[in-house]
Amino acid sequence: MATNAEQCVELERISALLVSLSAEKARIDAEIAATTEQLRELFEERLLDTMYSSESRAKEECIRQERRKTNIADTTTATEIACLLRISERAAHRLVQHSALLVNHHPRTLSALRGGEISWNHASALLHEYAGLPHGTAALVEDRLLPIAVTTTVSRLAYRARKLRTEVHPDALEGRRRAASLRRRVDFEPADDAMAWLHVLLDATDATAIDARLTRLARTLEAPEERRTLPQLRTDVLTDLLLDDAPSEDSGWSADRAPYTSDQGDAVDAAGPGRVGAEYHAPVRAHINVTVPVLTLLAVDDAPADLEGYGPIPADIARRLAAHAPSFTRLLTHPETGAVLSVGRSSYAVPADLKKWLRVRDRTCRHPGCSVPASRCELDHTRPWSQGGPTSHDNLAHLCRKHHMLKSEGIWHYEQEDGGVLTATSPAGAVYECGVEAPPG
Repeated sequence: MATNAEQCVELERISALLVSLSAEKARIDAEIAATTEQLRELFEERLLDTMYSSESRAKEECIRQERRKTNIADTTTATEIACLLRISERAAHRLVQHSALLVNHHPRTLSALRGGEISWNHASALLHEYAGLPHGTAALVEDRLLPIAVTTTVSRLAYRARKLRTEVHPDALEGRRRAASLRRRVDFEPADDAMAWLHVLLDATDATAIDARLTRLARTLEAPEERRTLPQLRTDVLTDLLLDDAPSEDSGWSADRAPYTSDQGDAVDAAGPGRVGAEYHAPVRAHINVTVPVLTLLAVDDAPADLEGYGPIPADIARRLAAHAPSFTRLLTHPETGAVLSVGRSSYAVPADLKKWLRVRDRTCRHPGCSVPASRCELDHTRPWSQGGPTSHDNLAHLCRKHHMLKSEGIWHYEQEDGGVLTATSPAGAVYECGVEAPPG
């Protein structure tokens, strides 16, 4: 057994190694940012060269197009980096934006990162505070915050930064709130065990009111026999409000609609006849696909089904949806015999049964790494109809609007082989093969 002195020496060695590795990681992150900006500038230069090839365009049109091409350059760079680094396009786009800011507007922050004085998380927090500020004000904030970032944690830095930003920002808070409100959105994030997160960015006043209403409605369901916790009740209330016709508080939020479960997870019937079981969910109004293996549907086995845009869900939930949710499109693993797989050159429009078949086959956008559900994508003729491409299953694939636009702009190129295998070629010439995932079962 090591002596106390030997343990102290080993602790010092490990601590020094951690500090050294952290500094090296920061240096690498800085180099990645600088290289990312080099790639973005190269793509932007190529796009702008194309734009200015026509001398007859009016000056204001050139300015408008330049702004558009710059945005496309950001998007093009993000799609390239996402594939190269195997990260999400959202993360890649954030990297592109941060890299441009660091290199072009905040070289001192980049220098601190390259020197290992701050981490990438510190740099991201600083850039968040610089955003939207006039150049002079942003430089002042950088002067004040950078020394703090070197000596404190990201959370404490963010707290100090919010106070400073409020003090020095030249614009009134109300105007900034209106501008920030334009960024409101709802994001879907898959989680484990057939669960998922919904993240909502909205006005603070609306968020506070929604939060209070959920609590108020959930409190009305609390009773001695109710076993669900307040967080569970709030979640169930939100689910019913969104998936069913939203009841008003005045009309009475009835406990009859609110099942609960016992400590053992068994359904408990507290409302007498007509009370729904613990697995009940309000009727789903949206139209989605659940792909169910035949043997699962027949209860011969319990192979998971596939919920479009999410992934595997338990067999019992799939069987219940197939039996009791007529608003769901119920499709077996294999398409029905006789489904139209091609109309050749006789029609550009895609028949309904072929659309369903392709939606089950593709599940998501077929661009490498993209997870946008097929229901939110557009069917694209891989070889364009105008160039003789047929309307058939082996020349059609789902692409989200962004990747469809990049294909139409000639930035990304796709070819489709037998079996639905899509080959994507990036702007830098990298080739990615995107096969079709086998359906469940």
